[in-house]
Amino acid sequence: MKLLIFLLSFSVSSFANEILLSEYNSTVTDITSRGMDKDSLFERMDRSFVKIKSSICSNRALMWVNDLKKRQNIDAAKIFLFYTDKSGEVGKKHWWYHVSPMVNENGKLWVLDAGFPGWIDEPLSISEWLEKFTSSNKCKEIKAGDTDLVQKMFNMRQYPRHTKHGYFECYYRITPSGYWTPESIAMNILGVDPEGAPVRHVRDEIDTDELMQACKEATTSTFSFFGEEKCRKYVYRR
Repeated sequence: MKLLIFLLSFSVSSFANEILLSEYNSTVTDITSRGMDKDSLFERMDRSFVKIKSSICSNRALMWVNDLKKRQNIDAAKIFLFYTDKSGEVGKKHWWYHVSPMVNENGKLWVLDAGFPGWIDEPLSISEWLEKFTSSNKCKEIKAGDTDLVQKMFNMRQYPRHTKHGYFECYYRITPSGYWTPESIAMNILGVDPEGAPVRHVRDEIDTDELMQACKEATTSTFSFFGEEKCRKYVYRR
């Protein structure tokens, strides 16, 4: 199948084997410099503490990039996928976005989406992952200057196929690991919250309050005292 031609322009540049996310001035660790490889990291991703079958993708992704940082001292990245009505039919569900961790192996980004055992059992390249989740090769990268597309992250709805940028069946954005949700990306780029009030939203590191909220949803009920204590240990003691 034809390669995703729009991947050729995504805004990452590499110096040696470390990757720079240029629009964030943030680097993604080359895991080979830590003596690691993408396949072993994928196999070691936590699928017991994190409820992969019932958790929200943004919450488990935040926990997994936190694990990479705390356990292996790896600065990971994330890829956010935004659907249209053409690509967002997943079984009986209508998805508007999906997100997964990424790692850099020897200067190339790989997606570690451990939430779908039996369907995804290994790291995927960006093009493989996008095609896996959209069945399309017409995906556009959202850049910081595409403010009309960034604004739509506040809407929590599927994207249109036709915009001033042309015809696309899916969109994506690559970010540092600390960006939790699409709203988080939009607030950072636009400098406003969903109501339009000015805000400074930078996630150079994972925010502990957001990680706590993600943990409580991804591992246990928010109403469980024992579950909250479990997450408190996870966030503050690991």
